[in-house]
Amino acid sequence: MAKGIMHAMRFMVLALLLPLTALAQPVDRWRDQRALFEQAWRDAGRGNAEALERAWKQLGDYPLAPYLRFEWLRQNAARVEPAEMAAFLQRYRDWSFVDGLEQHWLNRLAATGKLDALLRYGATARNAETRCLLERARLERGITEGLLERTRELWLSAKSRPRACDPLFNWWRSQGQPDFDTTWQRFGLAMDAGETSLARYLKRYLPAQETALADGWIEMRSRPISTLDRAGSWPDRELARRILAWGLVRLAERDWQRAAELHDALNTRFAFTDDEIGPARRQIALFQAVDLNPNAIDRIDALGAYSRDPQLLEWRARVALANQRWETVIETVARMPESLYNQNKWRYWRARALESMDSESPGPAEAATVFANLARESDYYGFLAAARTGRPLRLCSRELVPESARQRALYEMPEFVRALELRRAGLDWHARWTWQRHIAALEPALLEQAALAASAIGWYDRAITSLAGAGAVNAYRWRFPLLERERILAESARQGVDPALVLGMMRAESAMQADARSPADARGLLQLIDSTARAVGRRHGIPYSGATDLYRPDRNIALGVAHLGELLQRFNGDWTRVAAAYNAGIGNAERWHAERSGLPSDIWIETLSFHETRDYIPRVLAFATIYEWQLERRPSLMAESLIDPTPTQSGFDCADG
Repeated sequence: MAKGIMHAMRFMVLALLLPLTALAQPVDRWRDQRALFEQAWRDAGRGNAEALERAWKQLGDYPLAPYLRFEWLRQNAARVEPAEMAAFLQRYRDWSFVDGLEQHWLNRLAATGKLDALLRYGATARNAETRCLLERARLERGITEGLLERTRELWLSAKSRPRACDPLFNWWRSQGQPDFDTTWQRFGLAMDAGETSLARYLKRYLPAQETALADGWIEMRSRPISTLDRAGSWPDRELARRILAWGLVRLAERDWQRAAELHDALNTRFAFTDDEIGPARRQIALFQAVDLNPNAIDRIDALGAYSRDPQLLEWRARVALANQRWETVIETVARMPESLYNQNKWRYWRARALESMDSESPGPAEAATVFANLARESDYYGFLAAARTGRPLRLCSRELVPESARQRALYEMPEFVRALELRRAGLDWHARWTWQRHIAALEPALLEQAALAASAIGWYDRAITSLAGAGAVNAYRWRFPLLERERILAESARQGVDPALVLGMMRAESAMQADARSPADARGLLQLIDSTARAVGRRHGIPYSGATDLYRPDRNIALGVAHLGELLQRFNGDWTRVAAAYNAGIGNAERWHAERSGLPSDIWIETLSFHETRDYIPRVLAFATIYEWQLERRPSLMAESLIDPTPTQSGFDCADG
């Protein structure tokens, strides 16, 4: 009966949300103007600048009217009077379009030779060509104060500079530049960026006796082993030693054993200081530990001050976990700085180690206490501790209620109204920028109310991030929305996939942002890449016409769930490997399984070599567990995925016991 009452209360709260929000701000107030704005924006995208002018004059006090003026100015930047543009930019200084428009305008001033205007307004220019043209204009007018240093800053780049910079650099060279240290500094920037062509060009600014060292550095980029092997003839001077250490750092990531051998050989020939060789020794120890080599523990311990490095201590503990050296796990966790020691992760692993000690020792009893305390936490390690010890999983949800006074205060903020209206009009990038700039820093009580308003118009990613910013981590119904619930249930049933895991992965992948796009070009709610989507669509008969389809929730979910179904079959229902493959690729997941197949699942996850995947799998499982609660199911995923034999799970609870 209590459960039924709670369900009814939840329904009432959710039902009240939209009407109260609507009372604070009538959502249809701008309906006609919004339609006019959207049409003008589409016309502008087709090059119809006149439509912008017409609509701009008709929109009156519509909050987004300045965006039409912005777009007109952007399209006509070359012929707008500089004073007019400057006044517009100043008036709308805190709007989302200003930075892009300003840089575009300054670039156009430079490209069209309007150097007087560039001199007056160009101090904020970031484009290298525009900056060079600005400095050239100053030089031509005899404005040389600070010019040497500004030119040096322009020249010190890891990339080649535009041809427009050549006259400026020619003048700079006539002033005796670049000096020896500046040349080597840029050479190092180029080498770090892999710009070996630029590095070869820069050799001309070095004295003849330095070119052999420069050639050795360039060769080390592509052939580190052979170059380091022959480096015994190099001069024993600081720059040479730092280049050798640079090569060892790069080599250690792909072959720590060979790097260690070469380090030992070079160490007998060169008088490295700790400052020079320390990073290389640290890198060798780190990747030996990532390889889970048991001797990495001794190498880390021999590093002196580096042995207290937090990252190395974590990997020391992982090596001990992989080899189930429980006393070493306990001892390593004890060495960690307080900020790490008190993390739920290391509280859990300390308890796991204590649990595995001899039954006659105090370890198991202490482990039981740690697990009991940890089971009060509502995260991956808290859920896992509860599952291991047969306790209910603790989940205490706080319901958020619209507060009319704070809602009214929000709608009196032009920036808040503008952010919501940008979202309704489909200018999502501008909407998110505006929210992040003006709303995200509000005090927590207002930010919670802003999150409710965002949820009410389906802007779930802003609600999620805002509640996190407000510290409302237990507002689970809003932080973990049941987005596209019916569609996910249907697709999951079709593909034999657990819908809670689909929702958990969607929440981890995109924070429910339908237009999310990663640096790797993964798109949409389930962050699919084009090639995967195309192949899955072909195998399952799901229509797919290109990458933009992935921004459609229906298409993304159908393809993503089908892909998960395929991975589930490939990995025999093992969700830890499915999540690893989804995040890091099938090849990596299979390799990790082959290398570490005998490890318990929780240790297998913790010792994965990819930081992102090591964090991703626990995040997915924790989110999926919360979605089990949202779907009003008994929790089972955590125990089934990570504990063998699987204990019986008693459910969710909010008690402190």
